[in-house]
Parts: sequence; structure tokens; C-alpha cells
Amino acid sequence: MDNLIETIPGLEWSQIDKRAFEHDGCVVDVGCYMWDWSNSLIGKKRIVGIDPLEENIPNGVEMFKGLLGPFNCELPVTGEGISLSVDNHSDDVTLKKSQMLSWKTFCKKFNIGKISILKLNIEGSEYTLLNSMDTDDFNQIDQIAVSFHDWLNPKYKNLTESSLNLLKDSGFKVVSIYEPYGWYLATKE
Repeated sequence: MDNLIETIPGLEWSQIDKRAFEHDGCVVDVGCYMWDWSNSLIGKKRIVGIDPLEENIPNGVEMFKGLLGPFNCELPVTGEGISLSVDNHSDDVTLKKSQMLSWKTFCKKFNIGKISILKLNIEGSEYTLLNSMDTDDFNQIDQIAVSFHDWLNPKYKNLTESSLNLLKDSGFKVVSIYEPYGWYLATKE
């Protein structure tokens, strides 16, 4: 654990392996709202952010203002900030819509091959996203920093266990970096 650094000094949940700076991939920050997690990496690595609400786009950062998920579509969303959620059950035609891209479509659109760090903080959608990815996708990623949201919704506990096993089966060593908010760091072995 001596090789871990914090992207936000003093906040354990922001830990990554410092080898990310030597790895020739980019950083994909999914749930980049307010840029707190990846701010210290801007200018040091290519950064692609994904968030349907983020308005402030720092210089030198690429942005997809939408959602990342298991398929390509447009979805109705409700809420603001970290309380944003997809609303699949409402008949309200006035709801905001957000474009969702699949992982493969997103990577193709932004010409992404190797990924030094994939950061996921997407309020429970990390489960479907990870399970939509295949071996080729995981082989392109060196590190995954993820917040599993079973701390917020205990019904997600089995999904967290399944996702942790998926990461391990995909060649990652997984460690808990901040248990109160379900943060894990998965690094390729």
C-alpha cells in the first residue's frame, strides 16, 4: 500500500496507485461532477469526464455530458447533483433527457484505447456498467477506482459482492480503500 496516493490530499477514498503516472493510458472519470476526484490529475494525464450535469469543464479536459451504461439510448432523469437518477417509471414527458452511451460506443467516440484509471462514482449504476463490459474492455484498464453504493442501499450488497468477483476474475487485485462510502481500488496484477 506504500504505492498509493490520494488525488484529493487527506481523503482516503481518492486513493490510486501512483503507477498511473507512468502508464500510457488516459483517465476516465465517470461521475466527474465538480471535478473533485480528478482535479489534481488535470494537465498530467489525458482526462475524459462523464456526467450529465457538469457545466464547468476545465481547460484540457474532454467531456461527455451524458450517462455511461449497458447500451445506447436516451433516458429521462430526475434530481440534481449527486441525487440525479434515471426515471424509467414516470409518464411525465417534461422530464429532462440524458443520452446514455455503452462502454464500447463511448471508447470509440473518444478514441480511447488504454486506460490508466477508470473512476466510477455513479450512484448505483456502477453495477450494470461493469457487468456490461467484457474481457477485452477490462484488458485495456490498469486501475479501477469505484464506489459501490451498498452503503447507501443495503439491497445492493449482493451486487457489490458479484462485481468484486467480476473484477477479481478479470485479473484485478481488489482492495477496500474507504469502507464508509464503499470505495475500492482494483489494479491489474
